[in-house]
Amino acid sequence: MKKSEITQNFKFKLEFLLSSINLRIAETQLPLKMGDQEAEKLIHAIKLTQKLRGSVTKVFTDLSNGQTSTKEEEKEMLEDLQKSLLSMNDNLSDLEKISQSLPSTVHQTSNNISLVCLDPATDRTQLPSQLIHAHKWTNKVNRLSDYACQALQQATLRRTNKSQVGPGLSTKRQRRMPPVAHNIPASTVETVLNSLEKHLPDTSITVSRPNGSSCVLQITLSKTLKAVCVLRGFLIEYVNVKGYNEDFLSNDGKIDLWSKSRYKVFEKVSDLMMAGIQHYYYPQMPEITIRTFIQQWFNSYKTLFSAPCSKCGKHLQGGLPPVWRDFRTLAPLHDGCR
Repeated sequence: MKKSEITQNFKFKLEFLLSSINLRIAETQLPLKMGDQEAEKLIHAIKLTQKLRGSVTKVFTDLSNGQTSTKEEEKEMLEDLQKSLLSMNDNLSDLEKISQSLPSTVHQTSNNISLVCLDPATDRTQLPSQLIHAHKWTNKVNRLSDYACQALQQATLRRTNKSQVGPGLSTKRQRRMPPVAHNIPASTVETVLNSLEKHLPDTSITVSRPNGSSCVLQITLSKTLKAVCVLRGFLIEYVNVKGYNEDFLSNDGKIDLWSKSRYKVFEKVSDLMMAGIQHYYYPQMPEITIRTFIQQWFNSYKTLFSAPCSKCGKHLQGGLPPVWRDFRTLAPLHDGCR
């Protein structure tokens, strides 16, 4: 048996004995006024404590003598260690006996202080699992922040081109143009929508204003789908798509904007329409936004069930047609092919 193995075997026992010593010393503290017999017991307890500390030091000294090279030296070291442990055990027993005869001044409410030195059971506390969860969450946040930093560094769009600013001007002093897409007269909006309907013979657009200034467009695209679109000026706020055989009316005959289609393909198209709104948003020229979105990108969905995927050449993938349309080429693509 090597010295490292002996140290591991007796480490826990020695730590427990030392903690017991400290607790016994704390319990033997008495008031200043005491009898001669109690004072003698206290002095004897202090001497036993010193003797116990000496025996504990002897144990560590025997363990630190170094590695043995022969079996005889190893046997001799084990015998010395056994004697030291027996002596330490005897001293501890004597100290425990005399400490029981001494009156304790520890308050009753602080009896649980002896449990402070004990480690909590890991299976009865949630702290380890919470720390593991916090560590994983922190690593995930750091990883996502790195991805976001890389994506922002690759972006080429900026609010102001510094090369177009004069030498005496500062980009910080330039005023930002206020948004005007939502503040468009109703007559201008209806004129643009009528113009769009004339250029799209297979599309019908019905305009209604159930909530004041905001208008609701009910668009029927050929015999493929129906959509409801909420406009605030030229700002497109919401798009919902359903099948050609579905409607957007509630039980009381009013327009129902929020009910989803019962077909999965049109739910997917609705999500892609919301993504298209963000892509075609152009605050400087809001009329271009609505013309490009409805006249080009939205109108390309009239071939939803007839055009194959431009990449794989198939009509169906996972039970769905090519629901995605490229923002530039308007080419149909499956959601897994883009």
